[in-house]
Amino acid sequence: MLREGVPQIGVRLVPPELDAATLRRLGRGASLSMRATFAGARQAMGEVKLPPEEVGIVVAGSNLQLGRAWQAYEKYRTEPAYLSPRHGYEFYDTHLMAMIAEVLELHGPGFTVGGASASGNVAILAGLDMVRHGRATACLVVGPLPELSPVELHALAAMGALAPEGSACRPFDRSAAGFVPGEACAAVLLESEASAAARGAIPLAEIAGAWSCLGGSHLPAPDVDSELRAMLGALADACADVSDLDYISAHATSTPAGDLAECEALRRLLGARAKEVPVNATKSLVGHALHAAGVVELVALIVQMRGGFVHGTAGLSDPIADDLWLVGPQAIDRRIGLGLSNSFGFGSIATSVAVRSIEGT
Repeated sequence: MLREGVPQIGVRLVPPELDAATLRRLGRGASLSMRATFAGARQAMGEVKLPPEEVGIVVAGSNLQLGRAWQAYEKYRTEPAYLSPRHGYEFYDTHLMAMIAEVLELHGPGFTVGGASASGNVAILAGLDMVRHGRATACLVVGPLPELSPVELHALAAMGALAPEGSACRPFDRSAAGFVPGEACAAVLLESEASAAARGAIPLAEIAGAWSCLGGSHLPAPDVDSELRAMLGALADACADVSDLDYISAHATSTPAGDLAECEALRRLLGARAKEVPVNATKSLVGHALHAAGVVELVALIVQMRGGFVHGTAGLSDPIADDLWLVGPQAIDRRIGLGLSNSFGFGSIATSVAVRSIEGT
């Protein structure tokens, strides 16, 4: 799908079937978000056999089950006697993390991290630190399927962030009218090099560095300076610089102000290399997965890295910047030795993850 550039926005996500034992553990009426997130987490773990106390979990995002909370409120409003007592513990964000630990039988450290739309990258950074500092041999980083209620969707539309119904997601295009929600989730397993080598595992790529910083504002407006600092920080953490960069996966949500700010940050980062480094937007193909976006787009980056291509940006026909290499709708062949994946969030949260290819894998 990435290479062909066919948007999947509006296509309902159908997770693989879960076994009966897992469904019983999830409880009656498990939501699409929970079922899809569990399926992704299980796929990421695969057949890995590590001591359960050595595998940690980081779940990306806060306010993860607002749709479920809305349903509970409706039940309480109309039939309070029939409100499930399970809601007393299921409303915590940690519920999803704890359920993953139970089903996958993982006993290492675990927590959830919030970073608005940058939550996925914040979770990757937290998992990277967990492994780097020896708190866990491996860490399962999970970007859950977003589950908003009508209240949040209405508010996002009212503030002008959400595209009008029926609009396409067109990052970096002059016709962009706001972000389009996407049904997507993803999970990755981060593991120390020594551990992977000891069990004969073949890594897909290296998380070479990551960075997060704030612009010092609670508002949703983007901040160019913090976005630039996040990218420079990720490169420095990877012991690399701009001359090493082969590709950038942009945050690029299709919101005019956000896309313009990111273009300015990219100009300042790339300088003389502005037309040499391709930049694309995965959200043009899958929509904005909110909390999960950073993890979804990390997976997309690794798929491109291993496939030797950069996917097209669907719907990009009238770019907002002609001094950057904003990849059009068609994929291009490209060796990616080092790439950056950006995620930014309301509250001037800026993050970037540097990914390095591993030759021969």
